[in-house]
Amino acid sequence: MAMNSSFRKKLLWLHTWSGLTLGLVVVFLALTGAGFVLKPQLEDLVYRDLHVVPKCEAPLALDKLAAAAKAAHPQAKLQGIEVTTDDSASVAVMFTDKDYVYLNPCNAQVLGVQNQYGGFFGVMDGLHRFRFFTDLKLGRTLAGWVNTVFLLLLIGGGVALWWPRSRQALKAALKFNARLPGSARTLSLHKFVGLYSALVLIVITVTGLPIGFEPVKNLIYSATGYVPPEKPKSKPTAQAAKRLPMEVFWQKTKARVPDIEWASLRYPAKPEDAYGAEILEKGRPHELAKSYHYMDAFSGETLRLEHYAADQQIGRKIYLYCIAIHAGMVGGLPYQLLLLLASLGVGVQAYSGFSPYLRRKFRKSVNPKLVLKLVKKTVEADAICSFELVDPKGKSLPPFSAGAHIDVSVGDGLVRQYSLCNDPKETHRYVIGVLRHAASRGGSRAMHDELKVGDLLEVSAPKNHFPLDDSRQRYLLLAGGIGVTPILCMAERLAEVGADFTLHYCTRSVERTAFSDRIKRSSFARRVSFHYSDGPAEQLLDIPALLDRPAPDTHLYLCGPSAFMDLVMATAQQKGWPEAQLHREYFSAELYSSENDVAFDVKLARSGKIIHVAREKTVTAALAEAGIDIATSCAQGVCGTCLTRVLEGEVEHRDRFLTAQERAGNGLFTPCCSRARSPLLVLDL
Repeated sequence: MAMNSSFRKKLLWLHTWSGLTLGLVVVFLALTGAGFVLKPQLEDLVYRDLHVVPKCEAPLALDKLAAAAKAAHPQAKLQGIEVTTDDSASVAVMFTDKDYVYLNPCNAQVLGVQNQYGGFFGVMDGLHRFRFFTDLKLGRTLAGWVNTVFLLLLIGGGVALWWPRSRQALKAALKFNARLPGSARTLSLHKFVGLYSALVLIVITVTGLPIGFEPVKNLIYSATGYVPPEKPKSKPTAQAAKRLPMEVFWQKTKARVPDIEWASLRYPAKPEDAYGAEILEKGRPHELAKSYHYMDAFSGETLRLEHYAADQQIGRKIYLYCIAIHAGMVGGLPYQLLLLLASLGVGVQAYSGFSPYLRRKFRKSVNPKLVLKLVKKTVEADAICSFELVDPKGKSLPPFSAGAHIDVSVGDGLVRQYSLCNDPKETHRYVIGVLRHAASRGGSRAMHDELKVGDLLEVSAPKNHFPLDDSRQRYLLLAGGIGVTPILCMAERLAEVGADFTLHYCTRSVERTAFSDRIKRSSFARRVSFHYSDGPAEQLLDIPALLDRPAPDTHLYLCGPSAFMDLVMATAQQKGWPEAQLHREYFSAELYSSENDVAFDVKLARSGKIIHVAREKTVTAALAEAGIDIATSCAQGVCGTCLTRVLEGEVEHRDRFLTAQERAGNGLFTPCCSRARSPLLVLDL
C-alpha cells in the first residue's frame, strides 16, 4: 500500500531534521562505542606493560600490594583491588579518584598508573557515557533520548522512506549502485549501509534504553518482581575494633567461590560497611554475569553469597543482558565485529545523508567554466586533429581520470563533448582529439577550420561518465576510429599500474589511424593490435572469436561509432559476458522521435505538488519552471547526473545510462530525456 504523500513529506522532514540536529550526537555515540567494543581482545595487547607480568607462583598478600600502591599514589583513598587467578596478570589497586595502580603481585613493583577513563579505550568509554557532564544522570538521560529519537525517526523513518513498492525495485534497492553519479551514488550508499546495519542498530538502541532511562530499568524490575537487595552491614564488636586484612577476605572468597576467574574486592567506605566482592566465575554467559560475596569486616562472617546462575532473579539478569548486548559482551568476537561495523556504518550514514543535503543547499547554480588557450593543433590522421589546451597564465588545471571528457564551447551556442587523451598525471594541459564529421552540424567543422593556435576556448571542468576501475584482474580495450581517445588514456593508466590488458584499435585505414606513432612509441606497444577495414582480410578484427569464452576476471572497455559498439555489445551478450563486465562510452543517447509525445503530470512525493509536463518539454525543464532544481549535465540521458527515483507510474526510458535490469525495475529514470507512459509519475522529490 502506497504511503500517503502528505505523511511521507512530514516523515521525510522529521527524518532529515532529526538527522541534521541529533545526528552528530548519534555519530558521537556510535564512534565512541566503536572505540572500545574490542577492548577485551586488545587491552592486554595495547597495555601489555601494565597488565602482563612474568609468571608469579607465590604472590604477596593483597595488603602489602595495597600499601605499595598507596605509597605510590598517596593523594587518594583506597577503594578496592582487582585480581585474577591468572598467574601472569598484574594486580590493580583502585583509588577513589578512579586511578588504578598496577603492580607485579610477586614483588609489589609499580608498573604504572592509569585512570579508569584514561588510555584510548577508557577515554572512548568515558566519552560514550557522557562523563564530561557534571550531572552524570543527566548525561545518561540525554543519551537515552537520543537513542529513542534515533530508533523512531532515523532508523524507523529511514526504513519506511526507503521501502520499495515492487519486488524488482526491492532487488535493486538491496544493492549499492556504484554506477550512479554524484549525489545519486551517495544516496544509494546511504540506503544500502542503512539497510544492512539497521537490525544491529535497533538491537543496540533498544538494549541501551534501560541504561539511559531509569524508568525503563525500573519497569523491567517491577514487571519481574525484582527488588534490589540492600548491601549487608558489618557489626563491630568493640569501639576500637580493627577490620580484618583484605587478604583474609580474598582467601575466604576463593574458598566460598572455587571457580573464580576475576574479582573486584571493595574496601568498606564507612565504618559499618562490609567487605564486598564482585566475581566473574568460569563459564559465565557474559562479562556482567557477576556473583557477589559480602563479609563482615570485623568477624569474617559471610553475610551474603549470591551466585549469578543460581541466586540472581530474572529481572536483574534481563537488565544485565541488555547492558551486555549493548556493549558487545556476548557472542564473542563475531558479535563485537558486527557491532563495530554497524557503529562505523553510522558514520557512513551521517556522511552520505548530510552531503547530498548540503550539496543541494550550497551547490552553485552553474558549473564552473575554464578559459583555456590553444597552444598546439596537430593533424593526427586524415580528418582528425588533436588540440592541446593550457591555462593562459600557466596555472594547474583541475585533475582528471582516465575516461574523462570536457565540454567545449565552439561558438554560436554550440557545446560539444571531447574525451581527454593525455596522461591523467599531467595537470598543466588537456589534450583532445576531434574527428571532422562530413555531416557536421558546426562543432567539428569549427574546431578544424576556424580554431588556430593562440585562440581562447571556454571549457568545462573534466567530467567522467566512463570511469576506469583499475583494480580488476584483466582488461580488454576496444577502440573504433576516434573512440581511441578515452581508450588511449585508459591504456596509459593501466600500463602505469602494471595491469594486464590488450588493446584492439579498429580504423578504416592506416591513414585514418590517429595517434599511431604515439602508440608505437609507448611502453605498451606490444599489447596493441591494429585492424584496418580497407586492408587484407586477415587484419580485420574477429569480434566473435575475441569475445568467445569470457573470463570472470576480464572487463571490456569499448568506445567508437555506434554501429561498431552495438555489434561488440550484442556479440558479448550472445557469448555470455555479464553486463557488469561491459563498459561503453556514450556522448549522446539515441534520438527519439517526439512526434508521438504526449503531455503528462509529475507529482512530487515530498510536497504533494503536481506539475504538468507539456509534450514539447522535458521533465527537468518543467520542474525548473516550477522552481525545482535538478542537477543535470549531458541533458541526453548519458551521464546519470539527474537520476531520480520513481515511486509510482510507468516510465518510457530514453536514456543510455540505466541497465536493462534497472529499466525493468521501473524504480529510476532520467528526467532530462525520459518521459512517462502513464498519465502520472510520482517522483521521490
